[in-house]
Amino acid sequence: MSIARVRIIDIFVLALIMLSPFSYGEPLSTLVDEEPPIIERDFPLSDIGYGGSIELQGSKSDTHIGFGSRLDEVITGGEFDLRFTSSPALQAKYSHLKVYFNQELMKVIAVEEGKQGQMSGATIPLDSRYFANYNQIRIELVGHLDLECWNPDDQSIWAEISKSSRLRITSQKIRLRNELGFLPAPFFDEREFTKLVLPVVLPNSPSIELVKSAGITASYFGALSQWRGAEFPVQIDAVPNQQQHALVFMTNDQRPAFLKDFPPVNKPTLQLISHPENPYSKLLLIMGSDTSELLTAVKGLALGNSLLTGSLAEINRALQIKPRRPYDAPNWVRTDRKVLFSELVNNKQDLQVVGRNASAVKINLQLPPDLFTWRSRGIPMDLEYRYSPMSEDYDGSRMSVSINKQFVEAFNLTKSGVSGSENRVRIPLVADSLAGGELVRIPAFKVGSKNQLEFQFAFSSVSNGACKTVPAAPPNAVVDGSSSLDFSGYPHYIEMPSLRAFANAGFPFTRMADLSETVVVLPSELNTREIETYLQLLGFIGASSGYPAVGVEVVNDWVPAQLKDKDILAISVTPALRTAMADSDALPMILSETERVISIPVRNRQASLNIGENGRAIDNEVADNVNVSATGGLAAVVGAESPYTPGRSVISVMAATTDDLAKVSAAFNDSGKISAMFGSVAVFREDRVNSYLVGERYYVGKLPIWQLIWYHFSEHPFILLACAALLITMLVIVIWRILNQIAAMRLRAGEDE
Repeated sequence: MSIARVRIIDIFVLALIMLSPFSYGEPLSTLVDEEPPIIERDFPLSDIGYGGSIELQGSKSDTHIGFGSRLDEVITGGEFDLRFTSSPALQAKYSHLKVYFNQELMKVIAVEEGKQGQMSGATIPLDSRYFANYNQIRIELVGHLDLECWNPDDQSIWAEISKSSRLRITSQKIRLRNELGFLPAPFFDEREFTKLVLPVVLPNSPSIELVKSAGITASYFGALSQWRGAEFPVQIDAVPNQQQHALVFMTNDQRPAFLKDFPPVNKPTLQLISHPENPYSKLLLIMGSDTSELLTAVKGLALGNSLLTGSLAEINRALQIKPRRPYDAPNWVRTDRKVLFSELVNNKQDLQVVGRNASAVKINLQLPPDLFTWRSRGIPMDLEYRYSPMSEDYDGSRMSVSINKQFVEAFNLTKSGVSGSENRVRIPLVADSLAGGELVRIPAFKVGSKNQLEFQFAFSSVSNGACKTVPAAPPNAVVDGSSSLDFSGYPHYIEMPSLRAFANAGFPFTRMADLSETVVVLPSELNTREIETYLQLLGFIGASSGYPAVGVEVVNDWVPAQLKDKDILAISVTPALRTAMADSDALPMILSETERVISIPVRNRQASLNIGENGRAIDNEVADNVNVSATGGLAAVVGAESPYTPGRSVISVMAATTDDLAKVSAAFNDSGKISAMFGSVAVFREDRVNSYLVGERYYVGKLPIWQLIWYHFSEHPFILLACAALLITMLVIVIWRILNQIAAMRLRAGEDE
């Protein structure tokens, strides 16, 4: 799990704990049974956002572990099985860990003599009276060294919380009323930090229009799930698992068998019912008299969720009045104007830290992958911050700025307590009129589709005679929300195909947040696995953009008129795609049940090493072509230029068998596999991903003519030199002719006189 996700969870929980009594909840919305089902859950730290161990550094340092309580459950008890290792330098008599639960002290764990430096453990019961919608376990280290004079910030004062620590929760199910006002809960509950698994029920032999509606809904729930990830298991004409909430799509003519006697509808309709076999599980029926009305019902759910109440709602109208514009995805940073830090966080508390060893202020940025920053001097940042004043200037306290773990700049903290002109960094091309802040340029070459800015405040200890002590009150620091980043003025231009852009941001499809310039091509005969892959990818794209794909088109044939001027996402249609390509060698890989054909480049290193100084691919020429007949599981994602429109893209998902499509679905829920995808081909076999940057390249976007010429000739200096010499020669000839004409005119004028 990424550090960014851990930080989001920590801040999210901390900000909402105090608001939990006001969250939507159980009063007037539940039916309490005498013997409700009991659920026991056992979470390793990795399931609630912590992929590794957690370090506590320095006395009075702490960490927070957050988790939520589902709307449809009441937690009756729990315990935290803490495993930790303490520093061998700690003095057992005074050193201990304090464990709080929702601001109540639960237990004090002493560091035992002789066990310093060894794994220790304790089980902390969590009092059921203190559970809320959002819960937080806080662990604080109080460390002491066996020295007469010692520094509370000494590097030898530490404790490591092991990732083997576990959270165990016992809860009771609640029988919710059929109330649409709770949507998107209980199908998606924002208080749950684990991956969303939402079953989708379709009728037998669903039409392509009905499948399209299911995909738009998947993109909506994918946008809600964000960093959690999402899966959409499909069930065809079957009663859904009674232990899970599920979505059911149907029309009057197409409906699952278990709902064949359900009353028909004459309008786009959303209705919440209980599962026929389990009153604790809910089914959301998304209905229309035909597929056109079904699509309206889906758009009503995705765009008008805040208007829904009661057990049934009819959607009269759901229209996009104003078309979406390129690059306006809600999850993407604005590139048409300066962006304030306050716009980039969910809560102002995200910009504030407390404590001498506090974690960094972190701001996540998702940028369009085609933002053209070649040879840019950097992204300007106007930075303002405040902090507890130092007792003296330049005592070693600093605020460091980094992006994607790469150091950018550091500033001394002084007695003023604010950023100011004494530490001003003057960068060429940045205006001086922004008084009171630091002017920094973020290295543009480190700006990708997903980025994280970090502001680390480091407060030094205060000297007091021969010994070092610290003030009684912990220092505070805040990065001001009026600080800003400016990505405006950069054109959009990228070399394609780029599976890295697709894997990180759903590009090029997310260029339009509603996918209004995208066509999904599916097989004419659909099976469960192909539909699941389609829903998975639409959910992933929705999570990237933050907006439902209400403008997407879905087809099951290759009609040029439907595919012209569109980006194409093709799933399990390799033979038809190969036929559609004008050049049979345009696809760097072909995959069928028994035959596999792939083109191999001259060299194939990680993506960053296959990019030249001008940002373009190098060593991507085809060196080998291999044709293999084999059985066994294999899947691939392949990128190429559209055969119907230059500058448009095709992303094709291929598999030896339809069951192998599960490898692709799993990869897009695995951050490690996503980071391994780049180039034009990504091959999935067993638990490995192999990517290749091979074949013909093309370009998407626009550049000013002078920048376009300079960019494409930058790797050919002799051609540029020859062109420059030719232009100079032509200019000299023109000037020479003009001067000759002027001289001739003067001679004639002299003769006339």
